[in-house]
Amino acid sequence: MGVRRAMAIAAGVTVASFGIPLATAAAAYAAPPPIYGVITGLHTFTLEAGTPVLGELLHPVAPGYNADVPVVGISTVAGVTTVTTGYTYLPLNRSGETTEFTVVSLTTPPPPIPPGPPTPPGPPWSPWLV
Repeated sequence: MGVRRAMAIAAGVTVASFGIPLATAAAAYAAPPPIYGVITGLHTFTLEAGTPVLGELLHPVAPGYNADVPVVGISTVAGVTTVTTGYTYLPLNRSGETTEFTVVSLTTPPPPIPPGPPTPPGPPWSPWLV
């Protein structure tokens, strides 16, 4: 009887130990804060809150809109920040309204550019060049 109880406790501890890393990983993941802006055109919105990054994918929270758009440009003129998106159009039925944009994927820095071939020394010596 004692052996069965010990094996049951050991099995319970083993199963519980698998759940601890999953619980801590879920707690450590923090979703990026949403971005808010007013859609002003097919590919532009003026930023109200949040910090977009070039290259990240945003998803406009709008009924029936299922596309993600990449941030391809950010410009600030006279204190107004305009975010330009690529690929598909933004939901124009929300034009002029504050729209929430969730960050779908964060950008990763591009890989470093490998060095080019070495620069050859000057032209070869020739007696005819003298």
